[in-house]
Amino acid sequence: MNAVNACRLNDLDGKAGFWFVLQDLSVRTEGTFRLKLSLFDIGSGTNTVVPESQGPHTKFPGVIESTPLSKCFAQQGIKIPIRKDAPKEIVNANEYEADD
Repeated sequence: MNAVNACRLNDLDGKAGFWFVLQDLSVRTEGTFRLKLSLFDIGSGTNTVVPESQGPHTKFPGVIESTPLSKCFAQQGIKIPIRKDAPKEIVNANEYEADD
């Protein structure tokens, strides 16, 4: 079981809020899962269950583009892997074409 602290961050509109960032959450097995959260406020707790569906890894479409909200959080110092918008340029493109 992992614990995650709330982070005070601004959303895309600049509105402050408390966010729970789960940057290392991943699923390797196909199926439907539940993410169980326990939130505590000075001794009282509540549980929230969120259903999650996971398809087979063979149908994995690849890494998707980072969302604007993820980029916004990364700019505020949250350690989230952010995908660059443009693909990297090949430095020696002529060498790769010559190998064909």
